[in-house]
Order: sequence, then structure tokens, then C-alpha cells
Amino acid sequence: MMQIDATGLFGSERDAFLDLLGDLSDQEWQLATECPEWTVKGVALHVLGDDLSLLARQRDGATDSLTLFAEGRPGLDVGDLLDGFNEQWVTAASFLGPQLVVELLALTGTWTERFYGSCDLDALGEPVGWFGATGPSPMWQAIARELIERWVHHHQILRAVGRPPLGGPVADMAERIALAGGAYRLADLGAAMGDEVEVRMGSRSWTLLRIQDGWSLAEGPANAPRALLGIAPNEVASLLTRGPNTAASTTTFEGDAELAVAVGLGLMQ
Repeated sequence: MMQIDATGLFGSERDAFLDLLGDLSDQEWQLATECPEWTVKGVALHVLGDDLSLLARQRDGATDSLTLFAEGRPGLDVGDLLDGFNEQWVTAASFLGPQLVVELLALTGTWTERFYGSCDLDALGEPVGWFGATGPSPMWQAIARELIERWVHHHQILRAVGRPPLGGPVADMAERIALAGGAYRLADLGAAMGDEVEVRMGSRSWTLLRIQDGWSLAEGPANAPRALLGIAPNEVASLLTRGPNTAASTTTFEGDAELAVAVGLGLMQ
């Protein structure tokens, strides 16, 4: 898989996030979000917890939070452990006021940007399931996963407070990461070697090529697509950040519609 270098975008994403949070009223901090039981403040606290967790385990080599949370909780799978730890963190940190949350996010954002900027992108680190890994993964994958994780939570708050989606280079990179991870996890879907599927995300086109070990992803239109999947420009951010699924009525399919639908479902898992 071709390396994706997202290190240069952490500063601009965090600046936009801090601008958003700094502009919120007291009432907006308490609005419900798409995350069950979490308000806007709860999602912001979750992002802060993610920052502290990655710095602790990736930068400092400390015991990861799930290992600690698993102590005394036998039988829980990874998903239950992750949900449990996240809920515990948000509840414990709920006494923090908005101003302090913003100030801490500014600090952890700077520390994370500095750390990731110093990393050897090909050095092996923790497994990154986003790209299908079960063993050590190169650091560029952990970094890419973190950027799209922030992008998802950023948009959960944007939608909760009625602000437009984040565009520009961060959105372009998040789209690349989302599709690259999705392509890596796609099943063969009955496609033959060499089959191409074109995915149009708004104004940009991507080509999925069926190869021996799965699918490869390249930017640009396909030469001879067996199927084409088109997502309307105003639906791309919501679709890729797990927002309300309103894309069904505006999604277009050409060629082998069954394959196009299967690819779309696989990419968005």
C-alpha cells in the first residue's frame, strides 16, 4: 500500500476545531450529538482523551488504556473495552469547564503535531485495524487513522451545532484515508482480476482496481470501469464521517449496479 503522509495537516485541523469550540455558546456546549449519551462537551472531552492516550502509549511507551481498563474485567471484547474506557474517561473529565477543555486541546494538539512530525513514518508501531492490520503497522497508518478520527468527531460537533462541514486540504486528505482504508478491507465482491470500479466523491474521482491481494486505490477516473459509484458533493462529508445517511437518494450507479452497491457498502463500514 502506498504511504499516506498526513503529518502536515494536524495543525490546521486542530486550529479549525479550536476556533469552532471557542465560538460556541454555553447552550451549544450542552447540545446532544449523534454519539449516544454524549453532548458536544462530551465529544470534545473524548477527543482530549484520545490525544492523551496516543501520546501516552505511542510517544511515551506507557501501558495502553485498554490494557489497564481490562484489569478486573474478564471476558470483555475489544469493542466493549473501548466503549467502557471512553465512557469512564468522559464521565471522569466532565468537571472540566469549556475554557479549560479548549486550552488543554490546544496543548495536546501541539504536542501531537510535534510528535508525529518527528516520527519515522515507516517505523512499526501498534496495529491499525483501519487498514486491516492485526500485527504491528507502520506509523503512517496510525497517524492517518488519528487524523480521520479527529475529522469524524469534528463533524459530529459541526452537525450538532448547525455549522457547515470542514473543507480544504484536511477534507481532501480525510477522503483519501477513508477510501484507502475501505479499499484495504474490501472483499473480492465477485470482481475479476483487473476489474475497475470508479468512485466519484463530489468533484473528485477515485479508481479501485481488483488485484491479487484485494483492491488498490488510485486518484483519478478509471480507464474502463465495470461499475461506477457517484456520491453527491453535499453528501461526501456526512457519509465519510458516519453522519445521517441521506446519500441513498442522491447516490448514482452505472454499469454493474450490484458491484457498485457492494463497493459502496464495503467502503463505508
